[in-house]
Amino acid sequence: MAAVAAQARQFATDHVGPLLDQLQPYAQQIYSGHLYFQELLSTEHNMIPFLAWEEQLSVATGLSHSQFRFTVALFSSLLLVAGIRLFRNTTLRHLYSMVTGVGIIYYPFGSGIIHVFPMAFAAYLALLLAPRRAGAIAWCTVFPYLIYLHVVNASGESWKTGNMDFTGGAMVAVLKLVSICVCRQDSFRKNKEDLNAYQAAHQLVSTPTPLEFLSYLFGLGNLLAGPFFEFSEYKEFIELKGPWSRNASRPMPNALGHGLLALLEGLWHMGVYLALTLNGWSMEHYHSVWYYSQPLVIKCAAICIIGLVYQLRYYFSWKITEASYVFAGLDFVGYDPATNEPKWGRCRNCNFLGVWLADSARNVPLNWNICTGNFLRRYVYERVTPRNRKPGFQSLLFTQLVSAVWHGLYAGYVMFFVGTAIWIYFSQILYKTEAYMPGAVQESLIYRAIKIIWTTFVLNYMACAFQLLDYKVSMEAYASVHYFPFILMLIVNVLGSFIKPKRRPKPSTGPGGATTVTNGEFSRGGKTE
Repeated sequence: MAAVAAQARQFATDHVGPLLDQLQPYAQQIYSGHLYFQELLSTEHNMIPFLAWEEQLSVATGLSHSQFRFTVALFSSLLLVAGIRLFRNTTLRHLYSMVTGVGIIYYPFGSGIIHVFPMAFAAYLALLLAPRRAGAIAWCTVFPYLIYLHVVNASGESWKTGNMDFTGGAMVAVLKLVSICVCRQDSFRKNKEDLNAYQAAHQLVSTPTPLEFLSYLFGLGNLLAGPFFEFSEYKEFIELKGPWSRNASRPMPNALGHGLLALLEGLWHMGVYLALTLNGWSMEHYHSVWYYSQPLVIKCAAICIIGLVYQLRYYFSWKITEASYVFAGLDFVGYDPATNEPKWGRCRNCNFLGVWLADSARNVPLNWNICTGNFLRRYVYERVTPRNRKPGFQSLLFTQLVSAVWHGLYAGYVMFFVGTAIWIYFSQILYKTEAYMPGAVQESLIYRAIKIIWTTFVLNYMACAFQLLDYKVSMEAYASVHYFPFILMLIVNVLGSFIKPKRRPKPSTGPGGATTVTNGEFSRGGKTE
């Protein structure tokens, strides 16, 4: 064995070493070109110079240049996005959506937006040349490019320091490009029964035109802060079909009141965020002597407050974005035939009370980053599950890992999403166990309050790693409360696997008990789900 190792070392010395020496000049040139490419596509390269008034307001608000411009772009989208209602012609609506979308993104990110074009080129080439495999090609090209951006931009650490780049926009672009390619591939299924109702409703029987494709990708500044929505829904909105049709039995209701409510909620979240941060609440507490000197109860409360501060930034961005899509009309879903009331929420990405009053881990994704959760469910969770089988823990874990990598290659993201998979499985065990509890206990306010407190704490406890990113620091934060949430959940998950599920009585489906579709009006994108 020693002789083999010696021969290997000698071979490396005689052959591999000289080869590497010959390749080194070329490698240096490639690396230098890569650095130039990255520097060229940074936010510093922007034809819109940073003006004096921007500098003054940036200093006054304590925001970095990129954060300030992001905020200005966010508020400007309220008017620019709503401007699409001035146009009725389909081509003009596409052009307006695309041009304003590029402008909204370019203002804060400069030439960084060029990063979207390699992904867009790969996806559209797949749609044109290999539509039967477009989805697989998109996953294998678009997603790796996003990983590359995360690595070279050190996105997580950069965001923590207040610097913003186009990586966030690229994350939204990946969802749109993968979905449009997968929907095109779905139309080639020989057995249409293999498609579920959602897949059948959103399959694309023809490749979008270049204008439709670019309009969907950049449309209405969607790459600024999301949210994800389907191409079929967007196309019907642009063409004024489905719930937006001028020939619909009922016209779209006035959006002003609903949009103002979303805007005010976003401003409220920003105000609370500023109030808490100005009083010293931030992730820095996890590095402080004060935090580690507190008793367990105070630490648990501090974890929840720090988590709230972190979430409020997202609530602010998402609610302002939602308001812009309400004003534009894209957020409109249709009329509920049961109540005859207008339904909104196509672009709703969060529900503050839904998150903080959730009594189960299963309810949190229904209220936090809702549209991304919908993508993960429809394009990962449901598709990795073997046909004719129910999704299990393996499907859940794989989906969470995809979400972790989509966010970035940091240990903290993996720790958070793997932890949430354990947590969601715990909630399933608890739900199964509740069937054996007396109904009075299940319905009691005390029991529900305990579940809400537990859910709120565990969510923010898990999110420590999402915020801190570093493995060592995240483990220290987890250890500060002696890992008791993990220990409890693992014990319950192991013991709960021996509990047989008990049949629950089916809910009544009397009048108003189920939602139906009338004339296709109450649907997403004009198609029944």
